[in-house]
Amino acid sequence: MVNKIPAPPVTETTLYDNFVNKKVEVEETEGKLPLGIPEKVNERESLWVGMPEFVQEENAPFKTIYLHFRNEEDFKEFVKKYKELDDEQTITNKTKSMWYPHLDKDENSLKRWFEQ
Repeated sequence: MVNKIPAPPVTETTLYDNFVNKKVEVEETEGKLPLGIPEKVNERESLWVGMPEFVQEENAPFKTIYLHFRNEEDFKEFVKKYKELDDEQTITNKTKSMWYPHLDKDENSLKRWFEQ
């Protein structure tokens, strides 16, 4: 039997400002950080000040199905039949997942942000 010694309670080691549920009146000033924004904001974070919020939509598949094959012949037969349905996707022994119908990953490739 192991004796469990309770951990000591966690205590704050420093004081900090709690801005939860506080509203700050922001004065529109071009090229400067609005009032209420700490001066310690680094350059990258300062670029996001005043930007609209972005929420990523959940883009999970509707249904996931796991296929099991008893032997290689059954697998080859499935590949042959699937090729008749969708000739864009190839199924090999290394294929781990796929979309039906074929999901074009490059469709929105020109709509991405690239930072240099």
